Amino acid sequence: MLAVTLASSALTAGATGLIAYRLLLAGEDRRLRDAATDLMEEVAGLGDAEAAAAADHEQKELEAFGIHIALFSGDTRLGGAPGVSVQSGCDWSQVPGQPGVRLCGVPGLGRLAVAQENLESIPLLRLALPLAALIAAGCAALLSLAMSQRVARWAARPLTELSAELSRIEPGGSLPASLHAPARYSEVNAVRTALVDLLTRLQESLDLSRRFAANAAHELRTPLTTLRAELELQAETPQRPDTAEALGRMHRTVTSLGGLVERLMVLAEVTQGTLEPFEPVSLSGIVEDVMRSLPESEQRRVEVDVGIQGIVLGDGHLLRQLIDNVVENALKFSHGMRVRVSLHQTGETTCLDVRDEGPGIAPEDLRRVFEPFYRTPSARAGKQGHGIGLSLVALVARVHHAHVEFLPSAVGTHLRLSFPRDSHP
Repeated sequence: MLAVTLASSALTAGATGLIAYRLLLAGEDRRLRDAATDLMEEVAGLGDAEAAAAADHEQKELEAFGIHIALFSGDTRLGGAPGVSVQSGCDWSQVPGQPGVRLCGVPGLGRLAVAQENLESIPLLRLALPLAALIAAGCAALLSLAMSQRVARWAARPLTELSAELSRIEPGGSLPASLHAPARYSEVNAVRTALVDLLTRLQESLDLSRRFAANAAHELRTPLTTLRAELELQAETPQRPDTAEALGRMHRTVTSLGGLVERLMVLAEVTQGTLEPFEPVSLSGIVEDVMRSLPESEQRRVEVDVGIQGIVLGDGHLLRQLIDNVVENALKFSHGMRVRVSLHQTGETTCLDVRDEGPGIAPEDLRRVFEPFYRTPSARAGKQGHGIGLSLVALVARVHHAHVEFLPSAVGTHLRLSFPRDSHP
């Protein structure tokens, strides 16, 4: 719009100025031509002496109007103003030093009447046309810039409103009712309808996947529990060494699968929104409970510092799963080194810190470690796992309005969970 305005205003100003210049020049030529014609009519039929006297008299009358007039017979001036050049027709003076003098000559009966006027302002007007066009283009450009911004905002308002509606959609939440309202413009309405249809299909597909995962995990939990009980029962009876070793491997595998199923069920419970009403929960009590459930060899590796109770509003079962996964992850990747768990208050925030002395996480992996089923190259090469633990931690933290992050650490990793003290998820 700015470029079009610049071009159109410059062309309009130039064309207008050129037309004005031509009209003004034509009017001045008509005025000079009329004066010369009047003189020719007065001297018609007079002798040279009488014609010269008439020309002198006419010059005295026209001098007050800035017009100089002379009568010629051939190249000889008979009378009138001196210094007037011989000129047939209307043109600018060709005499050096007189660039703005306009001459109009009218011939008749062997004589020539020439009217002359100083029109310096008209050539200056022609020279000022580019400047006028530039000024007009600049003013029009400023006006266009101001108006085009308003017009652009007005025209883009339906898209801006649509963008705002889309940004308010929570992960896993339903589509807002305002998103289903038709837009003011058919083009924007077509985009809105397509987006609503796409989001609806994606939500249906996601709900179907969640229900399948929840149902599959629920169906697997019972047979896995039964199988683990059978393996524990067989392990209590005397067995051959190779058989006992095989039963131990099977028991560890079934226990790992049981843990995976439990985590899948927690994920399904959180994403489907089937949570019990939140209540005050003590984070220190959950940490102590998690420590008691660890094997004795792993308990000796964990240093616990919980000087406060850390009361937050939440779901005790989910928070237990969260802390259990965080501690288990630190123990798994610390390679037998110490793990430190601390709980402290910072202003209005309750912080749970878990530090280990393992190899740490590469900077390029920090952005993806909370994605479901993502495992770093070192994790895939070293320890067994499914890539669900940290994604479950991130999801449960988000449900509790908590923030989870890895802080810079000189040795190992430092994970911090920050819970708002007065949160009402």
